[in-house]
Amino acid sequence: RAIVVLGGRLPFRAMEAASIYREGLAPEVWLTKEAVAPEEQALQRLGVAIVRGEAYNREVLERLGVKPEAIRLLGDGVWNTVDEVRLIAGELARDGGDRVIIVTSMAHSRRVRATWAAIVGVSPRAIVRYARGEPYDARRWWRNTRDALDVSREVFGLMNVWAGFPVQPDRSRR
Repeated sequence: RAIVVLGGRLPFRAMEAASIYREGLAPEVWLTKEAVAPEEQALQRLGVAIVRGEAYNREVLERLGVKPEAIRLLGDGVWNTVDEVRLIAGELARDGGDRVIIVTSMAHSRRVRATWAAIVGVSPRAIVRYARGEPYDARRWWRNTRDALDVSREVFGLMNVWAGFPVQPDRSRR
């Protein structure tokens, strides 16, 4: 039904989604919209212009050949992967779709699959692809702080999935 770019890791996820779109595997690209963080709220109160990730993703997609009318922004704001999965599944149900391609990061792909399975099950089906152009070395992730933090975050996230999502985002800081 669609290719979905999960929030984060600009511009690599959008670049991968554009590549998949150009292969003709889905007619639309969906973008999730991250919730407004307290830091962004403070900047907005100060009159500082905020450019959100979905705006960058849209521009990347268009520059790489995705037609503007094929790009769809979903929802009012999500806090985490669980919110994104619920949003995507809801959109598929409304559209009558039975399959979606979700684009994320390499380190994040296992947790996305586990989250989809825990929340949605096997139908509709999610095909999870990682952004091939993103800098990440799965063979030596412990050698730099960015990759090591990604892996530790994903381990904790997988434990949260397997435990039934007892740890929730702090939505009170809106």
